Amino acid sequence: MKRWRFLWLPFFILILPVPLLTGCSRHALKMPEVLPPIVKQHKHMTLYGTNPGMKDTGIYLSSAQTYSILATGSIYMNSKHPDVKPSDGWPLMARVGKNAYFLPLQERNSGSLNHTATAGHLHLGIRRGPVNVYGEPIHAEYYRYSTGSFSVDIIAWASDDYVQIADFLEEMKERDPDNRAIVEVLRQVNRYKGIFVAKAKASQEIEETKQELQELKGKQEQEKTVLLEDKLAKLTETLAQLEETKRQFEEEKKKAELLAKELAEREEREKELIARIEHGAKTPPVIVIASPMDASTVEAPALTVSGVVEDDLGIARIEVLVNDKPVKIEIARGIAIEREAYPRRLDLRTRVTLETGQNRIAIRAVDSDGLSAEKIITVHKREIRKNVWAVVIGIDTYPNIRQLGCAVNDARGFYRHLLHNNKIPADNVTLLLNQEATLTAIRSTLGTHLKNKAGKEDMVVIYFAGHGATERDAMSPDGDGLEKYLLPYAADPEDLYASALPMREISHIFNRIQSERLIFIVDSCYSGASGGRTISLTGIRATISDAFLDRVTGGKGRIILTASSANEVSCEKEELHHGVFTYFLLEGLRGKADTDRDGEITVDEVYAYVAQQVPQATGQEQHPAKKGTVEGRFVLSVVE
Repeated sequence: MKRWRFLWLPFFILILPVPLLTGCSRHALKMPEVLPPIVKQHKHMTLYGTNPGMKDTGIYLSSAQTYSILATGSIYMNSKHPDVKPSDGWPLMARVGKNAYFLPLQERNSGSLNHTATAGHLHLGIRRGPVNVYGEPIHAEYYRYSTGSFSVDIIAWASDDYVQIADFLEEMKERDPDNRAIVEVLRQVNRYKGIFVAKAKASQEIEETKQELQELKGKQEQEKTVLLEDKLAKLTETLAQLEETKRQFEEEKKKAELLAKELAEREEREKELIARIEHGAKTPPVIVIASPMDASTVEAPALTVSGVVEDDLGIARIEVLVNDKPVKIEIARGIAIEREAYPRRLDLRTRVTLETGQNRIAIRAVDSDGLSAEKIITVHKREIRKNVWAVVIGIDTYPNIRQLGCAVNDARGFYRHLLHNNKIPADNVTLLLNQEATLTAIRSTLGTHLKNKAGKEDMVVIYFAGHGATERDAMSPDGDGLEKYLLPYAADPEDLYASALPMREISHIFNRIQSERLIFIVDSCYSGASGGRTISLTGIRATISDAFLDRVTGGKGRIILTASSANEVSCEKEELHHGVFTYFLLEGLRGKADTDRDGEITVDEVYAYVAQQVPQATGQEQHPAKKGTVEGRFVLSVVE
């Protein structure tokens, strides 16, 4: 019996339960006895390598609250990772509310500044192998042989006053200058502090300037008023730039977090797969995603995830998660996964809603033998259409030439689509109708307004519905002896050179605009035939070359979409209350042209739609044309 006691005693000691929370570990912080007002709550806890699952810290965080995590210590996990520290980033996880995420601890540092998205209790845990969305381990047995612990300090800040937070952390750094966790959190806080101080100063100066302007009301000090208004405009612009800087910083931070998580999960999947292969396990499911493309950028609020999952043993389960939140999935062709007959192949096609910023889409599959696989793609959703500038022109009531019936309705329809469907700010869209669309106004809007507003990365949309015409010109570079014009309000058919807008000038105007994504949509024609959006000039019936379209699209990223080919008529139909081309253009942009059902309608998709519908509606008398190319996808419309 003594011999048996001697043999079992070490084993009994080894499996004694270890306390989950303790104050015995060395703290990452040497906190003062009396906490300053900026610290709402402080808690210390120890996370042991042998304890799976998420632990409640006892701290409740409100929505959008700022908090910090500082950690020290190490855990022996396996021969590949004999000494994993918090500074390696990925072993630590947090959960506020329902979904777990990796703590954003950067390489060689072990401190983070965080902001909650939702309210809830803060939970912390150690990741050792795959976990579910709540941070709970799928294989609790993986923790059995880990040793060591992480000592973690949590600070819930009382406010976002980064000046006070930075001052407190500076004091802590003086007490413990070699604490890398404090140094890292302080570095992050100082970035916010710079923006915080600059915004406060700009806001104060704005209020002071507004007060000065108020005091000047009724006084004859025009020069000083102009100076103050200019100062106010510049301060307001500075404040907006600071907000944008803050947004970009937070976006960079989120991208870094997602990358760290993806790398960690990929490493764990590889380790698990190698272990299974070494033990003779079969291969896991194969996941192929057709769309969306990884690292793509979209403006649609939702998109379709489509692909194929295959496994020789049969597929038992498929999951799709967006930013760690599970979404309901659809299996193409109505195939149900039944335990008695697991299918070897499933076509996946499901719609997912996106958040503004970076979205991490995970597709997971488990086969009938329990082997799992995961495919991760990232999609960036940017704010809809704040980077779009548009000019919409429609003219019916020409004082000197034949009237049109639907051009203004076309322009209004396109204008409403831009504002209400595409959510482009009204300040970004200029609408010129009838007498507003003079030659001077069109030149000023296109050649000056767009030139000054649209940046290189912006998108420009120009729409024109009205008359077109040609005039004999032996110097025409198109080889047909004709100059082509768009006719503004008050155009004089006897003097087109002085009163109309030649296509060669439009080409010059477009070259003045910086944007590398410009589309010119023209519901007009030039043939001089009766019944269309063109006027007939005596003797002008020569064959028109479409080389002028190539001139217009000669710059980088220029596309022109016309209602008809060069020698055809652009028709109006009274029963449609629109030009035929614009009627189907609007139909396509509202959703009918979205052939791949991804929520975004590209120029190529809408052209394919009108190229099919317009000839059918006109008895093959009118065929839309497209010229020019743009690198990448040119999204013209977003479908809710």
